[in-house]
Amino acid sequence: MSELGQVLQRAREEKGITLDDIQRITKIQRRYLEAIERGHFHVLPGHFYARAFIKSYAEAVGLDPNHILTHFQADLPAQPPTEQVERLRRRRVASANNPLQAGRWVTKTLLVLFIALIIGVIYIAAVNNNGNTITQPVPSGTVNPGAEIVTPGNGGGATTSPIAQQPQPPSTVTPTPDPGTTTPEPGEVASSATITFESQQGSMYNYSLQGGEKITVHLKVKEDRSWFGVSEGKGKKYVEEGELRKGAKEEITIELKKSAYVRLGKPTALELTVNGAAVDTSKMKFMPSNLTIKMKEATAQ
Repeated sequence: MSELGQVLQRAREEKGITLDDIQRITKIQRRYLEAIERGHFHVLPGHFYARAFIKSYAEAVGLDPNHILTHFQADLPAQPPTEQVERLRRRRVASANNPLQAGRWVTKTLLVLFIALIIGVIYIAAVNNNGNTITQPVPSGTVNPGAEIVTPGNGGGATTSPIAQQPQPPSTVTPTPDPGTTTPEPGEVASSATITFESQQGSMYNYSLQGGEKITVHLKVKEDRSWFGVSEGKGKKYVEEGELRKGAKEEITIELKKSAYVRLGKPTALELTVNGAAVDTSKMKFMPSNLTIKMKEATAQ
């Protein structure tokens, strides 16, 4: 029995620990633990495992593993030459593989770049071919509309185009509407009502309405869906509420008295008109957004 094995065995017995306990703690087989205590290091699977097993054994019995390995260096099995040669061989193989892997990566990169270059050349050639003008031959007996004709009797110098000789229909000019005006859709009557934005507090937008004796709210879904609720005023029971969505119920009209409270789940998805006057909901980012609309009394002229 070696001195190292005696020190480990004595420390184990002082703590009242069995070899089975050490096996359970370190996951090292009992036969290897017995070989360490007896100094039969040749039984262990190699120099590296011998040091690792001794270190784990020392930690399990409460000894400093580094001190044990340093103090009993002479008792430890020497590293066999074959193991040293094997490690050197593995290092050389790993060093040789690294340049090969790098070369493969470079080859793949160059291949991808070459394919991309070919695709780019084909694309440029196709674009250039599409841009060329192809002149079709003119059949005999036909007159090229763009050709100039020499009129006899004018000395051969004056030329006229057959297109210019043909009578042209009177030009029709379509007036361009003023961007500041709203053109009603066919079948609609232009609204005489005016709705004015007054103020905003958070998600509450306040408007005043002039024109008409009552308030008519019209909602139409533009995209997807949105929930809505309409009442005579905030806190009052909804006159109408529900969901508008594409392909189902897409629009609704509600008539109220002198004031209206409109709650929109997703305002940007709805078109809102009040007495025919459009209210811009595209900039209402709150979901939901709330609108109050009050009829403004007409002032005497």
